[in-house]
Amino acid sequence: MNSFVELHCLCNEVHRFPRTKAVDGLGKTRWKCATCKRRFVVACTPGTDTDPEKFWPIFLEDVPVRGDTQEMGIVSQKDAKPEVPPELQFECRCGCRLVGEARIYGKRTRCPKCGVRIIVKVGYQHETGKPIPMLEFQDESGSK
Repeated sequence: MNSFVELHCLCNEVHRFPRTKAVDGLGKTRWKCATCKRRFVVACTPGTDTDPEKFWPIFLEDVPVRGDTQEMGIVSQKDAKPEVPPELQFECRCGCRLVGEARIYGKRTRCPKCGVRIIVKVGYQHETGKPIPMLEFQDESGSK
């Protein structure tokens, strides 16, 4: 059994925690990614004779604005940050298929069909490192 637990954040950073600390705080201790500031709790599937136990993060929100976070994970720099893709394909919640170019990442744009404001951010799948769109929809007042 490993003495450390490795978790992958949506920003593709790898965090290492002492196993005992992760197990003691399962589902209740809030952790925070040092890179993207997302807060999460740790979940676990117990191991069996044939399969090892598995740990994974459950994210509380995209990026925290405020709140009480007790622990911060140690970031492992062994995985280099992937390149930012020149464009991402995504779908608005109205069903309109869109393509966002790199120049709009992190900026507010509008869906041409329904007019909703969208902020497109780039996330990465932790297994493959493939870029994925992270969409933040805003109402007319600018709030989430």
